[in-house]
Amino acid sequence: MRFNAKKCYVLSINKKADKFYTLNKHILQEVQVNPYLGLQISNDLKWSFHINNISKKANATLGFLRRNLRNVPEACRKVAYISLVRSTMEYGATIWNPYMKGDIDKLERIQNRGLRFIKKNYRSRETGSITNMRRQLEMETLEERRHSLRLILIYKVVEGLVPALPADNFVIPARPKRTIKAKTYSNCETDNIIERQGINNTRGI
Repeated sequence: MRFNAKKCYVLSINKKADKFYTLNKHILQEVQVNPYLGLQISNDLKWSFHINNISKKANATLGFLRRNLRNVPEACRKVAYISLVRSTMEYGATIWNPYMKGDIDKLERIQNRGLRFIKKNYRSRETGSITNMRRQLEMETLEERRHSLRLILIYKVVEGLVPALPADNFVIPARPKRTIKAKTYSNCETDNIIERQGINNTRGI
């Protein structure tokens, strides 16, 4: 396989001094953010740039739907929103699930506008109006959906339903109890926010 050095970049994820990398005597350009499998990976491993990117796409798509689906049935608007807008905001969400309130709220605001689009209710500003729309449409908040998706993924990993961590990362308790299933995950030292985002809720899955 041959690589075009001018189209190759370096993304360093560490706190050490920057190093130069070359390919065919060409110094590779270092970048702070680079796309990978549809996700915008940043060198500080934060997801604000990615969330800003998908927010712009989702907003643009929602605007297109509002202009072109004004007179279609509510069920059609709901399907269009879920298929074209919400899917954009949930692609790979088990990986980049935000923990910062600003990022969470930014995505929820788009969904709130989507709810108004589905219900064709752009004027109501009473307290609880969005909650009522969500209840009528039987839809969860994006944060609730991401939480459920992460738990489902962890369950699949533990049960070996998806290729993931090697079996050595899971240990069997020395003394199984009624409240402890056969498989648990081994702890490791980390400052990763994932530990506070749902992993603790999966013990004993």
